[in-house]
Amino acid sequence: MPSSNPNPDFKDFYKQGKLADFFALAPEDTNSALSQKRSVKREALHDALSRYAKKLGAPKEVFKQLERLKHPESRVIATGQQAGLLLGPNYTLSKAVTAMKLAQALDTEDKPVVPVFWVASQDHDTEEINAGYLLDFEETMHYLKVDLPASTPAARIPFDKSWLEAMIKEINNGNFNEHFKADVNALLQDAANVSETFSDWFAALLYRLLGKYGLIILDPMQPDVADLFKPLFQKELDSPTVSVNAVNDAAQQLKSLGFEPQLGRGEAATNLFIEERDGDRVQRVLLRFDGNTFFTEKHTYSKNELLAKLELDPRTLTPAAGLRPISQDCILPTAITVVGPGELKYFAQLKGVYDYHSVAMPLIWDRATATLLEPPIKRIMEKFGLSLADIGHFKKAKEEKLLELQGHANVFNESLETLADSLEKLLKEVMAIDPTLAGTVQKGEKHFRQTYEILRNKSGLALANRDDTYTAQFDRLEKHLLPNTTPQERLISPFSFFLKFGIEPVMNAFLTLPSKGDHALTL
Repeated sequence: MPSSNPNPDFKDFYKQGKLADFFALAPEDTNSALSQKRSVKREALHDALSRYAKKLGAPKEVFKQLERLKHPESRVIATGQQAGLLLGPNYTLSKAVTAMKLAQALDTEDKPVVPVFWVASQDHDTEEINAGYLLDFEETMHYLKVDLPASTPAARIPFDKSWLEAMIKEINNGNFNEHFKADVNALLQDAANVSETFSDWFAALLYRLLGKYGLIILDPMQPDVADLFKPLFQKELDSPTVSVNAVNDAAQQLKSLGFEPQLGRGEAATNLFIEERDGDRVQRVLLRFDGNTFFTEKHTYSKNELLAKLELDPRTLTPAAGLRPISQDCILPTAITVVGPGELKYFAQLKGVYDYHSVAMPLIWDRATATLLEPPIKRIMEKFGLSLADIGHFKKAKEEKLLELQGHANVFNESLETLADSLEKLLKEVMAIDPTLAGTVQKGEKHFRQTYEILRNKSGLALANRDDTYTAQFDRLEKHLLPNTTPQERLISPFSFFLKFGIEPVMNAFLTLPSKGDHALTL
């Protein structure tokens, strides 16, 4: 049944249980999630993850969790993210901590529950992971970037010492706390010492920040991990159109409800990528299928050739977005997957793919959000009586607060009430004279209200231009909470805060984050 709302909120629909056909479990039904049968190769998984943890110098708490993962009734709270420079934006930590908090809440001796972070090292969109943003004490934005080869999986990019040198140089040039600069540089160096690839550097940093709290990190491009995916990919090659059709069918159903699908598989597309060599570089390209033959822009393959490649090196084939979560849950005993808003929508297109591969679809959990408030920012928000909800429509909140502070808001509101009363009386009189004129009066009312809003907005802007002090404070809020018009946690690296307040205090703030909801964390 189509939504009557022209712009329905997908997350709200999901939480209200209105999208039950697209998910296996009801929102927050953790009991059912823990009760799903999970048959995975725990010993092989333990050994593979242990080897990677040892390689990266993970703390002892990680190995304790890995032992608990071997328990036949163990379950996983999974989350993940691309291997972004300097850990990517803040929400990398928000996701990880959400998974950790859920695992802690659900963990028992009889059924251990451990958090696992999937590093998307197969991802080849290097333009999304090659940069990071830092905001210093002068509110100068530092854009840090490294050169990464295009279309190359993050795990296939050898670690380059020049990246570390570039990061340290840029950090030292910024207006940050000198003591904390040294700590951050040491952290980056320590992680670099054990890293062979770009994605290793990301994972090593995450282990140093959250490993002591029991977070396990999974890199799907480690050969012994990739080996566990082979049965899934073999079945995908048997009937490559089944999962594609499932994704596209779900897309049509979402459209009928008024939602724009997150995923779309084009003509001849499969849900698999293949690695091909371009000189010395490895490139990840979409594998296509015409009904008889598999092909890319440069090569054609038979099914047997692909199976042989898979046997020779299981990293040769990797999943597209329409298969990636299923590959995760076919090797992990996943009870819950923690996702962001965009991911929530694309999981809604995957139930048919889970069904085809006989993998139980886990409970999908909307992650907690974290906005870090530096002391001056918190004071300004308190001064103006602003909340995190106001930041979502910052321009309107700014205009309203300026009008209020200048004593004009009451006049505007009283004027609107007077107008509304007059229009209501006029409508009654007109209806008594000629009911057919009601539409004209209603159009007039709409015009008056639009005019009122325009006057209110322009007046707020005029006040902002006139009052330098208030304007400067609102501008400061915007730089911190909506940098480059983007929510803070979706742009600013956690290293921005490490450099100003220290690694431990910032991590302690993140560790107070609950497992759901939108939260302001005070530094």
